[in-house]
Amino acid sequence: MPVTSDQVSTLRAQLSGQADEHRRLLRQLDPEQAKQGYAALIAAAFVVAVERRFRRGENTADDTEVIDFIASARERSDDSAEIINPEIAEKMILTLLGRGSIAEIDENTKLEHQIILLAALVGQAQFDEAELDAFIAEARSLADEILQ
Repeated sequence: MPVTSDQVSTLRAQLSGQADEHRRLLRQLDPEQAKQGYAALIAAAFVVAVERRFRRGENTADDTEVIDFIASARERSDDSAEIINPEIAEKMILTLLGRGSIAEIDENTKLEHQIILLAALVGQAQFDEAELDAFIAEARSLADEILQ
């Protein structure tokens, strides 16, 4: 089943800082569809955001750049510092860059970290409306591929 427009709207509300709207839309998602479609959309958006932020052509950011980003993300709020486990966050990004493994991390922990790190990556990118739409469209396309 492909990603739904309701799932896309929910993610867009989150990434554009509309917390109340995000919570409202999230509550309206079908729980069974959200387990697959919305989770795949978040995972895909995380992959796209990491690629955009840490990969430059054939080159990837070094470990220090990733560590600095995680430290910055944890400083955003008291909640971020409590939620983001720096070791897990670093592993998740470094694995996408071809350096490491996250096989030992449970799915809920991965999803929690993807959500908050995605928000930090998008916040740092400072997308305008058109850029955010393009980013979400790219993530949706990747998520649809994952779900096939």
